[in-house]
Amino acid sequence: MNSLELMEQSKYAMWIDRILWILAAVLPVVIIPIDVVDIFDTIKGPILVIAGISILILLILEKKWDNSLISWLLLVYVFIQFLSSVFAYNPLLAFAGETAKSGRFEGLATLIIYAILFYSAKNFMMPTQKKVIVTFSALSIVSIYALIQYYQFDPLVIYKHYRSMIFSTVGNQNFLGSLVLMLTVLALGLFLHFKKWYFALFFSLFFSTLLVAQTRSCWLSFAVILFFIAISVLVFNRSKWDSFLVSILLMVSITFVLNKTKKNALSTRSGTIKKEMAMKDEYGGSGRLKIWEITGIVIQDHPFLGTGPENLKSVIHAEHKKEINEYYRVKKTSIDKAHNEYLHIAAVTGIPSLILYLMILSLILFQNAKHIFQANLKTLLLLTIIAYLIQAFFNISVIAVAPIYWIVLGFLSQKTKEAYL
Repeated sequence: MNSLELMEQSKYAMWIDRILWILAAVLPVVIIPIDVVDIFDTIKGPILVIAGISILILLILEKKWDNSLISWLLLVYVFIQFLSSVFAYNPLLAFAGETAKSGRFEGLATLIIYAILFYSAKNFMMPTQKKVIVTFSALSIVSIYALIQYYQFDPLVIYKHYRSMIFSTVGNQNFLGSLVLMLTVLALGLFLHFKKWYFALFFSLFFSTLLVAQTRSCWLSFAVILFFIAISVLVFNRSKWDSFLVSILLMVSITFVLNKTKKNALSTRSGTIKKEMAMKDEYGGSGRLKIWEITGIVIQDHPFLGTGPENLKSVIHAEHKKEINEYYRVKKTSIDKAHNEYLHIAAVTGIPSLILYLMILSLILFQNAKHIFQANLKTLLLLTIIAYLIQAFFNISVIAVAPIYWIVLGFLSQKTKEAYL
């Protein structure tokens, strides 16, 4: 935005913008490393709620409504989620998203906050290089901690006897992968455009984390995005070939060093992709095929309003004991989410809810499709969202990552100029 647009922005709108950037910078980073049930989400949940309520109050004070089709679809989407929660298997769990025995904080309250973040970013978020640099700097803590864990110097593993894996401040390697996938795409795009050393540094950090997280779906997603970027640079934006070449050299060097200094851990992990894809039994894809099969049965049983947010596990245990017992016998773990965000939406809030979600996505992607091979802010945001949507076929939504996704998605849906920051 230009200076005139900045001056015309109300004080409420300015605070909404600030809260969005602060939330994006802080939420994935904070943890409580003491003896609590969940050192990750116990603090992330309240921060998300405080931010959501604060933004909602500011939106009310702003007294403006975006009368676009996307906003109305979003409102209907939230209403269906509300109905699903009212008629849920366990309504309390559906509304709160967490009980002593179940839940990942993604109940109706959290889903409404996601909608608030989307709407706010769509109408009030203003990007500047300074805001991006500050946000990336804060999120670099996630990368630094992940690299420390990769080389096995993690105090949580040494002193608190956590499993020796890469979870950083996010809590799980798959969740970490989905977060840094978005950050890697964003940082790469900014480096290609601005050719500044600090964006190269951020890209190197986030790409390193993407590798050490060893989330195969995120590796595949990034490969797809890199293919689009390569076509864009080599065919449509040849002025950026030098920075693209530097980024390729950085990726090759980082991959080589991280692999060789950890006894070929990355190449060994990449070799399992072909093995998992070749598996023809129902437990292929790290058990995902079986999870999808069971989830499909739940969707057939509850097609209109689903089980209710966070109620998938309860319904599976109540209505499909044979299937869940067999799954536990083979995999030694239970099922609480579908490990496919699209199936999960249909399972917990119904098929109409999934249709609305896909309609919102389709409208946003269609409106911005023309930017796919260009070189502007819309291109960067579009590729980031596509990257997330690809890995979402194999991953789950969590409060450490989903708010970032909804903010970027809302930002992409803005009707703004095509220039960079």
